[in-house]
Amino acid sequence: MKTVYITDTQLQFIEMFRIALSAPDNPQRLRGIFNLKQEVAAHVDELIVDGRSEEWMSANAEFFRRSALDAPVRRAAAAEFSQTEREFEGGRGRSREKKLNIAEYIGMRVLLTIKEGKFEGLQTETGILEQVRYFAQQEKIFGAQDHDTLRKIWSSYRGVVHLGMAMDLHGDSALPSIDMLALAEQIRMEFCRNSPRSSNKPYVDESEQISFFLNQ
Repeated sequence: MKTVYITDTQLQFIEMFRIALSAPDNPQRLRGIFNLKQEVAAHVDELIVDGRSEEWMSANAEFFRRSALDAPVRRAAAAEFSQTEREFEGGRGRSREKKLNIAEYIGMRVLLTIKEGKFEGLQTETGILEQVRYFAQQEKIFGAQDHDTLRKIWSSYRGVVHLGMAMDLHGDSALPSIDMLALAEQIRMEFCRNSPRSSNKPYVDESEQISFFLNQ
């Protein structure tokens, strides 16, 4: 399992973390998170400098020296993350956002079966993937009507769906965002501590997962 620590400032950009998680595997997701953090740091520096006097700038030469040293890395990070955003939006059939949405919906069905104590399987004849496929057919949801496609989508994203699920469940709640990260961690633990009745394997193996904690 990989762990990502998020600062209070970075937490304000949590929607963009989900964009990074739309990449097809964990190494690319972690690279996307690194790039995003570089962008956030550059944004914070711009806010610090905005409206400052020449005297303040002269007195903070070290700040500008550090910014200059960091600039090449941040420019490269910004370019890479722009590409990640384009792939997230994608075109018809290529949108990573849609695949992530579908995986998160499957995750919601898994969480529901755990909470209800049913512990349904995913790939059985009447299992969760078949339920999602049937729902997609009824609702005419493109990209979720084929069992093999659903299986591949879940396999690709099951280790990271807990963050988007927590964001959705947290919604417009007045609760602080830190509670959303705690909820994501709770969902992650449900997935790796529980398994279908017909299997000894967890719904999601811990080795596939990325966990998220506040960097205090």
